[in-house]
Amino acid sequence: MAEADDDTKPATKGNAKKMIFMVLAGLVLLGTGVGGTLYFTGMLGGGGETAAEEETKQGKEANKVPIYFAFPEPFTVNFETDQGLRFLQVSVEVMAYEQKAVDAVQAHMPALKNNIILLLSNQSYGTLITLEGKEDLRQKILNEIQAILKKHKIGAKVEEVYFTTFVMQ
Repeated sequence: MAEADDDTKPATKGNAKKMIFMVLAGLVLLGTGVGGTLYFTGMLGGGGETAAEEETKQGKEANKVPIYFAFPEPFTVNFETDQGLRFLQVSVEVMAYEQKAVDAVQAHMPALKNNIILLLSNQSYGTLITLEGKEDLRQKILNEIQAILKKHKIGAKVEEVYFTTFVMQ
């Protein structure tokens, strides 16, 4: 019977060591996971600057207030198609974040109107009946406005162009 007791004691010591080792390994893994999470979320110093920069950027974006300006009259042009004469009437508004850009649009209104009318009258009916055609025209008008402002060395820029009416006959 004494021999049976001797066999169970070393087995219990071995199991206790294995259990302690497994608990320690689990704690190390848990600590690594928590530490990594804190580091990458910026709470432990890693990425803290990035988080601060991101907050500053979001603050600047939130502080930007769009300024809208509508061209006083709609643009009306005609163009010829296979089916005869067609008309296009478009009301245009621009959006900028700086009053300086809106002031520049007002100051250079004759040049802007001229270039937009030429651009509109050079369109085809088949293209303008599609959504892609309208979007392409909107982008071309934006590019034309930005080119004129750049030509006159205006630091601010128009960000977007919107059609508020778009009528084709």
